[in-house]
Amino acid sequence: MSEYGIRRMKPSELWGFYKHIEQDFSEDEHAPYAVLYEQLQNGIQEGWVFCDGDRDLAYSICAASNANEFVLVSLLAVYPEYRGRGIGSVFLKAMNEKFADKQAILVEVEKPELSKSAEDRSSRVKRIAFYEREGFYGIPGIDYAIWGVPMHIMAKPMIASKETVDDGIGQFIHAIYLQLMGERFIHKMHFVRLDGEI
Repeated sequence: MSEYGIRRMKPSELWGFYKHIEQDFSEDEHAPYAVLYEQLQNGIQEGWVFCDGDRDLAYSICAASNANEFVLVSLLAVYPEYRGRGIGSVFLKAMNEKFADKQAILVEVEKPELSKSAEDRSSRVKRIAFYEREGFYGIPGIDYAIWGVPMHIMAKPMIASKETVDDGIGQFIHAIYLQLMGERFIHKMHFVRLDGEI
């Protein structure tokens, strides 16, 4: 990579990226096109594109405009032809710099223990290992699902301490999804602390 960098995705570009989103993520992992377009248009989510000169190599959709200053990376993928070259790591490092003034960066990963095949399990384990290498850790002691899909939440504190993230994760993730889904669908987020605390 010669001159890598990240640029903001314009809402008008979403249609071209959405074809990749549909290939890279299962239907229950991403919003419908019209919803995502409206969120980008209204600044509720942000699209970021990782480039090498004029070549797009990877993309991400993030919820970063909420009042609690936590960023949820909703989607992050490297184009298939560029995978296995460390581009995901470089992209994530660039995003860390972009969001250095935020409290923490959050990602959701599907639970390997609930995978339906060895291949699916391997993919989920690799995804978790990727984020761990980049400084993320799994938040312990929670039972969490979004749209009926059980997930682990991983975090990389930026300004906030690990204790702040762990103690307040329920409130932080609820605020993010309340902005994304509104009152009408917030019940689709399930969050319970296994230790019984709120």
